[in-house]
Amino acid sequence: MALIWMTSAHAAQWKWRDASGVVHYSDQPPPANIPASNILQRPAANAAVPAAASHSASQPQVGETPQHQASSELEKKIAEQKKAEQAAQEQAKLQQQQAQALVNQQNCLQAQKQLQVLDSGQRMVQVDAQGQRVIMDDAQRAAERAKIAGLISQYCR
Repeated sequence: MALIWMTSAHAAQWKWRDASGVVHYSDQPPPANIPASNILQRPAANAAVPAAASHSASQPQVGETPQHQASSELEKKIAEQKKAEQAAQEQAKLQQQQAQALVNQQNCLQAQKQLQVLDSGQRMVQVDAQGQRVIMDDAQRAAERAKIAGLISQYCR
């Protein structure tokens, strides 16, 4: 019985100690949670390359298939692309808001200047449909003032 056990243990390529101190023998690599310092024996040199590759970070975790790993990497890349697109959209929206704020500020200043000129009491002249210059009366001046006041309330916030 002891000889059979020793033969099977000797045939195993991997030997490691788990967290509770129990020594395990297997032809499969130890679980990913076993630190390299607790691996007591590795497989022979001809099988070492695949075994070493199984512990690298790019290989699947225990119970994970290569297809699952590839799809999870693809999902990570897609999530990163979405995040980058959202950041670019937010940046573009911010730039658009800043440009609109600048236009609003310029329109506000222009409307305020027009109101100052209108309130100055000077004679104002408009050009009618026939191209003739017509002096504004009080009703036209009041209508123009209301129009300018609407522009100021729209642009000067």
